Amino acid sequence: MGKKLERVMKGDRSATSATSHDTSDVDGNKSPEPYSCTGDFEADYTELCNRAGLMEIPKVVPRPHRPGPPPPPDPKSATPMSQRESCKSARSTRMEKVEEPTSPVPSEQEEPPPTTYTTSDKFDYFKPKVQVELEKPEDKKSMTEVYIRGWKVDQKYIDIFKQCFPAADKLHTIDFWNVGLTDNTLAQFAAVASQCLNLRTVKLDGNPVPGEGFHQLIGEDSMIVSMSLRSCKITDKGAELIGKALSTAKTRNQSLCALNLNSNMITDAGACYIANGLRMNRTLLVLSIANNAIGDEAAKKFGEVLSRFSLTHEEVVERRKVLSEKGAPDVRRSPISRRAESRDRPGSQSSRSQLDKSMAKSGRASSKAKKDKKEDDKKGKGKDDKWKKEPQRGASKANSLGFTSELQTETLGKASKGKGRQSGGKKGQGAGSITEAETPDILEIINPLLEEAERVDGELLIPGNRALINLNISRNRIGEAGLKSLLKGIQYQITLTTLGSRSGGTGLMRLSVQKNSFPLNHESYLKMQELMMTRDPLYKPPSKTPDEESTSQATGS
Repeated sequence: MGKKLERVMKGDRSATSATSHDTSDVDGNKSPEPYSCTGDFEADYTELCNRAGLMEIPKVVPRPHRPGPPPPPDPKSATPMSQRESCKSARSTRMEKVEEPTSPVPSEQEEPPPTTYTTSDKFDYFKPKVQVELEKPEDKKSMTEVYIRGWKVDQKYIDIFKQCFPAADKLHTIDFWNVGLTDNTLAQFAAVASQCLNLRTVKLDGNPVPGEGFHQLIGEDSMIVSMSLRSCKITDKGAELIGKALSTAKTRNQSLCALNLNSNMITDAGACYIANGLRMNRTLLVLSIANNAIGDEAAKKFGEVLSRFSLTHEEVVERRKVLSEKGAPDVRRSPISRRAESRDRPGSQSSRSQLDKSMAKSGRASSKAKKDKKEDDKKGKGKDDKWKKEPQRGASKANSLGFTSELQTETLGKASKGKGRQSGGKKGQGAGSITEAETPDILEIINPLLEEAERVDGELLIPGNRALINLNISRNRIGEAGLKSLLKGIQYQITLTTLGSRSGGTGLMRLSVQKNSFPLNHESYLKMQELMMTRDPLYKPPSKTPDEESTSQATGS
């Protein structure tokens, strides 16, 4: 009887094991359902890491900040008289207990924590973490910034970030410092960055990549406004790719405003490529290439780009294409250049008769447009249409820099409100009526190829880049020749500004050339400092002494 029971039990066990094995095979064949991110970065990141089979998952923690100043003492807590009385009583008790030897008594109150820094565990500080910044601490879906410091972001994490980052609608800053990017992961990161609609700031400091493909982040359709590539060991190869991404004769980046290339391995050749990228770029405002190996050749190129330069054959061809679409060219010739052109100009180039005909046609068209405009003004038409078109003209620039439509509306509202006060006392004007004088002046990005050109000795010259306002080329190898070229470029920009030509920008407001291969007491350097001092927006003139003020008042009287 016992043997039969054992046989039955063994059969049941084998049957259950076989069925469980079959069910496990069926479950294993089923692929897991794809995970759809919810926008909560911490939850999405943790779930995707678990699905990827990662054993140790770096924690998502809020980014630490320096503690604020301590609150001021409450004056109501203790009055001056009570404080004095307490001090007297403490002194008296001390005098009474001097003769009696007392053992040290531990203080009842512990020492308060420090207020100027925060502390953490010994080994917890070095553990990999993903630091995030939340717009609202209580809202997990309001992540705006991501910071990763000093641990390798390999292919597994890039695959996870591919799904997490685009789902974060408010993400505008990604900072990966020394994360060991490769050519493959950098290319995939650039693809992820293009999917983040509100991403504006990217910092990849300390990530040397063999292929130096950082230009993938600042293509023609990129929306990144600020990019930092410090200590990435970028050579002339990477500088050439970045310069071509900034602008060519046919394409140009229209969103990047700040570029930091400090502490790399860029020489004269690479810096010349970057300077060529500034020829047709009118969006970049801040450029820093300090602590590289740049010499006089690159400094001369920058001086040429800042003043005026001659167009290449490819740029001339592209200029003709653009002018054929827009209308007649605006070419200004000096008498000397006309005579030289008539003698030395080859017969293969187009004659001036075609330009004269097109200019005559455009002149007749413009005069007719002016007459129609005057008639419309008399009838009271055309004003509202002009107001509607002006914001559209500046909208593309604002959108490319990351400004929202609310900011545009607020700016326009302030401009119209401020000017409406001046004309508010007139009768017969309604609250919604807007005159042409009240229309705000919205700057528009002009194609550099459409700027006024001048023919000199058979070459077509156009004004240089005046959109760049901050250039840092300190700690390089620039000598006296390069310094003089930069000085000429600054003097040319100041001359154009003095003449009232601000269509292309105001020109450089800050230029850093310290710690190069020229003495600080050099005449050109001192003159440059004198010119740039008043152009610096943060410049404050030195305050006058009482003797100088009295002297100036006496002279004025």
